[in-house]
Amino acid sequence: MMKSSAAGLPPAAAAALVVTEDNNIDAAAFEQLASTMPLISVCLDALDRTWREFQSISTGFIFRRLLNKKHPPLIDSTSSCFQSSNNNSGDSSMRDNQISQKTIVTADSVSSKPYMKKTLSDSYDHQQETFAPPRTYFKEDISLHCKPNDCWLVIKDKVYDVSMFAQQHPGGSVIYTHAGRDATDIFAGFHAPATWKLLQQFYIGDYMSVEPTAELLKDYRELRAVFMRARLFKSSKPYYTIKCLVNAALLAASITIICLTQSLPGVLLSAFILGVCWQQCGWLSHDFLHHQVFETRWLNTFVGYSIGNMVLGFSTSWWKNKHNLHHAAPNECDQTYKPIDEDIDTLPLLAWSKDILATVDSKIMCRVLQWQHIFFFPMLMFARFTWLLFSWLYCSRPHMPLRTKVLEKGTMLVHYIWFLGIAFWLLHPAMAMIWIFTSELVTGTLLGLVFVLNHNGKEVYNTSKDFVNAQVASTRDIQASMFNDWFTGGLNRQIEHHLFPTMPRHNLNKISSHVRVLCEKHGLIYEDVTIALGTYRVVEALAEVAAAAAAAATTTSSY
Repeated sequence: MMKSSAAGLPPAAAAALVVTEDNNIDAAAFEQLASTMPLISVCLDALDRTWREFQSISTGFIFRRLLNKKHPPLIDSTSSCFQSSNNNSGDSSMRDNQISQKTIVTADSVSSKPYMKKTLSDSYDHQQETFAPPRTYFKEDISLHCKPNDCWLVIKDKVYDVSMFAQQHPGGSVIYTHAGRDATDIFAGFHAPATWKLLQQFYIGDYMSVEPTAELLKDYRELRAVFMRARLFKSSKPYYTIKCLVNAALLAASITIICLTQSLPGVLLSAFILGVCWQQCGWLSHDFLHHQVFETRWLNTFVGYSIGNMVLGFSTSWWKNKHNLHHAAPNECDQTYKPIDEDIDTLPLLAWSKDILATVDSKIMCRVLQWQHIFFFPMLMFARFTWLLFSWLYCSRPHMPLRTKVLEKGTMLVHYIWFLGIAFWLLHPAMAMIWIFTSELVTGTLLGLVFVLNHNGKEVYNTSKDFVNAQVASTRDIQASMFNDWFTGGLNRQIEHHLFPTMPRHNLNKISSHVRVLCEKHGLIYEDVTIALGTYRVVEALAEVAAAAAAAATTTSSY
């Protein structure tokens, strides 16, 4: 049980095997209580409703919803699941024994009536004065509910119907990536302990699996519990204070240089420093929006908006929806090899695997892709321009709520006002344009290089994987050093970050040896290389696909 993984941790942490985040209601206790004192059950229900109504009008609650609300993506309600689930042949015999205890709810029945929040009294049979036993569901039952309008999740062997809530999910469309599947580890990795309590209103029954939990997942969960006991998910506030001050100093240095000199060398130097500042601010915004810094989540979101929207000019809503999806399904495609992870959805300019290339039936596109390894690095320079464009387009969608549009576009406009104002106030128009474009190109190159090192050139897959396998197979580490840790914002420990996304970056090096032991024990490839070797493997993967594109260009007919 991963005893070796706890080496080097405090004794109290090493002794901890399980951290209980799931504060589920003890159903047996309530059953006994209700059978003898049903009046208390009704009173508790009334108190619960009163408390929830009070919460719903809390100004703090409204403010948090304003900052976190996401509009649902435009997904066809009749579309198929992200991943098909293989029916387990062993389930059928067990289902025959328990068929009378379960009910399969269809998509039509879910959408034909309004959603009612489940409470304690919903399960109480006043005529029989007993609690109705929870329904039992099996793998093939859950797999039927994998569409945006019919979304069931399995979390810690309990089944939750989040069909109506999914459209209001603060994390965006990421919730659909595990529709009809087990979402235990991805839920635990992204949500605060208090969120477990909110699950109860969506509980519809228990999950019965004929297969035991994989040893890999057991060891991973045990390791996570050890890290929590060691308080490795707690951030160092002085560390992040220094990071913010250093970034502010970089911005001040960039502006000071063009105040002192308007020469071409001075303008170029100032633009380069500004590009470095923006790259480092990108890592800071990433940390805050992953809720790594503060225990209060709305405060993380507030700082993330301040840095991401006003300093960098990116839409936080756009980034969170895209990035959460990436974490849930890194390098994953659907059955037709259309990317689920938007980070590899780069056609017609780049194809990250031969399987993705096979979806291209245009001769012209294949002729472009055969040179992708050549123009890859020049393309990185323009990455920031595309992110700015996508941010603005995302917030211009007609179905986005007005208050979200005002918040997003208003804060992004602050970025353009101060950035363009400084450029044309302090510099001659020609030098201002040089300063603007140079800083944009430097930022795109520095950010893009780190992004591609993390995942590109790794496995691209379209089969269902468990949480740990999916993260490790698609992710690459860059060796730790003072420069690498600073340059990548701690994302050189990308495997650790994907397995424990809310852990502060300054603790990722502390757990890397334990994660390596976990991978070696279960035969997973833990790739930890230099920046040079990582870059080579990215280009090598691009070149292999480019060669296949060149061959396809001679045989594929054009539109």
